[in-house]
Amino acid sequence: MFLGRLRCAALFRSSVCLAARDAYSVMGLERSASPQEVKARFRVLAKQYHPDLNTDRNASLKMAELTSAYDTLMDPKRRAALDQATAGASAGAGGYTGGFPNFENDEWVSPSQMFSEFSDLFGRNSQFRQPDSTAARGEDVSTNVEISFLEAAQGCEKMISLRLKQTCPDCRGSGAREGTTWSKCRVCKGTGVQRKEQGILSMGMPCQRCRSRGVVLDHPCRGCNGESTRMMPREIRVNVPAGVRNLMELRVPGAGHAGCHGGKAGHLFVQVKVLPHERFRLLENDVHLDVPLTLREALLGGEVSIPTLEGSSERLVIQAPAQPGATTVLRGRGPPRPAGGRGNLVLHFLLQLPRSLSNRQVELIEEFDDLSRTKATSAP
Repeated sequence: MFLGRLRCAALFRSSVCLAARDAYSVMGLERSASPQEVKARFRVLAKQYHPDLNTDRNASLKMAELTSAYDTLMDPKRRAALDQATAGASAGAGGYTGGFPNFENDEWVSPSQMFSEFSDLFGRNSQFRQPDSTAARGEDVSTNVEISFLEAAQGCEKMISLRLKQTCPDCRGSGAREGTTWSKCRVCKGTGVQRKEQGILSMGMPCQRCRSRGVVLDHPCRGCNGESTRMMPREIRVNVPAGVRNLMELRVPGAGHAGCHGGKAGHLFVQVKVLPHERFRLLENDVHLDVPLTLREALLGGEVSIPTLEGSSERLVIQAPAQPGATTVLRGRGPPRPAGGRGNLVLHFLLQLPRSLSNRQVELIEEFDDLSRTKATSAP
C-alpha cells in the first residue's frame, strides 16, 4: 500500500492520530527541514498551543498533534523511511526530489523530554509540569447597579455585595490538603500527552488521568475539594465616574471570580442604570431644565431659583420680557462629556398661569388688555 494513500483522522476526546506523511504540514515545514529547524519550529508552536499558555479547550489536542509530528520528524529511521517511501510519488507530482537530511550528528530528542528542554517557555526548572500548569483564569462576572441622576452627573462610589469564587483559605489556593502537594503523573510522565506508536504512525492524546496537566492531586483540600477556590460573599467598591450614561458598562479589573490554582482573577462588569430625575433630563451631552415663570416674572423680569447638577440651587436673573418657550444656555454647566469637557445646562422658560382667578384679578386683566389694545391702535 502506498504511503501517500494513508490518512489520519483526528478523534477528539479519544486520540489524535497523525500519519508521518502529514508531520510536515502540521508543523508548517518544508520536507528538507533540518533537525534544528524542526526543533525551532516546535518551540514557536509550543508557545502558541501549549495548554499553559492557551486556554482554548482544543489547545491540548493540538499540542498532542504537534508532539506526534515532532516525534516523527526527529526520529531518523522513521523520517528516512517516510521520505524514501514517498520520494517517487513526490517526484512524479513535481515535489521534493532531493536527498535526505543528515541525522548522523544530531541527537534525537523525544517529545517527553521537550517540556524539560523548553522549560523556559513555561517558566519551569524541573523535567515535568509543576502545579502552576493547572492555573486557569477566573471567570468574568456581570452585575448592575442603580444610581440617581445627580450621582451620574457628579460621580460616586457604590458598594456591591456579591458571592464570588475566592481563594480557599484552608489550602491558600494550592488545592492540596495540608502537608501534601501535587505529584508527577505516572501515566504520561509529566508531559500531559499519552502516546502510542504503530509503525510509522504516532498516536497522541491528552492524558485522561491528569487532564493534560502533567501533575495530579492525590489528596485534595477538603474545603474546596481541590479546586483551590470557594464561593464566599464579598463587598466590592465600584467607582462610578462623573458623566456616566444610562446602561453604560464599567469594568473593574480583577474583581471577578478568582482563578484556579494561582490563575489570574476574572473581571467584574457593572452595568449602570441611571434613574430619571423629577426636573432634569439628559439629551445627548446637555441637561435640560424647565423654568416656570409667573405672569409678572415673564413681563417684568426678576429673579428665580433654579436647581443645579451639584445638588444646590442658585438665583437666576430673568430679563424682561421672557417669552414662553424661550431658552437660555448656561455653557459648561452640564455633565462631563465622554470625549472631554462639559455639556451645557439648557433652560426652557414656561409661563405658569393660575388655575383660578378672583373677580379683582379678572378686572385687572381685562383692564390690562384694554390698555394694550389702546396702545396698539394709537401707535404711529
